[in-house]
Amino acid sequence: MSPRPDPDWIETRRRGAARALRRAVSATGLSRHRTGFGWTVVPAPGAILASTRVASWDPEPDYFHHWTRDAAIALAAIPAAMAAEPEAAAFWRQAVVDHIRFSLAISDPNRRGPELNPLKATATGAFRPYLRPDAELAALGGPAWLAEPRCAADGGPDLERWGRPQFDGPALRAAALIRLGELMPEAQGPEAARLIARDLDFTLAMAGAPCLGPWEEDPARRSSFTLIAQWDALDLGARHLGRADLAEAAARLAGLIAGAADPVTGGWRESLEAAPGALDAATVLALVQAGRIDGPFALTAVRSRATMAALEALFAGLYPLNLGRAAPALGRWAGDVFFGGNPWFPVTLGFAEAHYRIAAATGEAAEFDRAEALMAVVEDLAPEGDDLPEQADRETGAPSSCLGLSWSAAAYLAAAAARDQALASR
Repeated sequence: MSPRPDPDWIETRRRGAARALRRAVSATGLSRHRTGFGWTVVPAPGAILASTRVASWDPEPDYFHHWTRDAAIALAAIPAAMAAEPEAAAFWRQAVVDHIRFSLAISDPNRRGPELNPLKATATGAFRPYLRPDAELAALGGPAWLAEPRCAADGGPDLERWGRPQFDGPALRAAALIRLGELMPEAQGPEAARLIARDLDFTLAMAGAPCLGPWEEDPARRSSFTLIAQWDALDLGARHLGRADLAEAAARLAGLIAGAADPVTGGWRESLEAAPGALDAATVLALVQAGRIDGPFALTAVRSRATMAALEALFAGLYPLNLGRAAPALGRWAGDVFFGGNPWFPVTLGFAEAHYRIAAATGEAAEFDRAEALMAVVEDLAPEGDDLPEQADRETGAPSSCLGLSWSAAAYLAAAAARDQALASR
């Protein structure tokens, strides 16, 4: 029999994840001073920190920024956070309002970037090479703001060098807001409608164009993660707004994604440019965010399942810590070297959520058992306390990279909610 997570741990960790995510949202009581840049940042209401931890790549990464993609994933997890912590419902309702206003402000097409990087005057010599070039900042305006993967937590432009452009964030945010609007009035109204329309128009313009993928690594390409996120937003938006142009673009994008079909595994390749057999766990995470129950991008679809099966088999043999486990801790892709190339908590949790959702849709006991085994892996690797790390060391299982990642908290809440649905359907 496959291992199962302790039900008491599930509930304790659920409330802890809700608290951890809440601390990252509208964290106006926090302050971050980057000594080498001479840069102090206080988060604005509505900003969602990728991590509340103060670190400077020493060795933990500095994730004290607002990433549009990560924030959209957190936004999608708000109903699960509210269910886990009912006493915090008022906080989350205000957070949605603040996040919409914050997102409108940072993507304002009439806003202009600074002519010169303001940190030039304060950065030390060792940090000056990491400053964003003046020309990049001066070019910011109009829809270019929506191609920014992240901004400063106070809403200012990102003043550091980083991988750009990225087109997944607005698509994920639009889809999350449309779905959230079906559940709570705070995600409705004129401001929400304006942000959704802005994000959808940008997604329409950029649909199928090469950009950096969710792991922010060169070269620019048409990653399956971004393409599926764009398709999901356009398809949802077409039905939400009754716009034929969005429906037509979604159909074209579905045809484009078909070109990523993998002849080796029967799944989806990492990108249209990827070689046969080259898979990436991000593809499954995009399918999970879309959460469809029918069509070619449903979690129950043959290619979705084949992608999951191939990646699980890959990582079962790749990481020493998976030896003897009934289910593997999962990483991003075979050649990943970031912080040593380890299993990721958001990925393992994303796969658990996928299996739970398949179990809920089909009633397949084997799918539920697989999800339970993956959650048992997370239980085994997760440290004490509310925070969940980004990674676990591939050999020892020790927490690695960022030790408190907001995406991990959101992924846990989503997986636990999917578990509830699977249990209810049995």
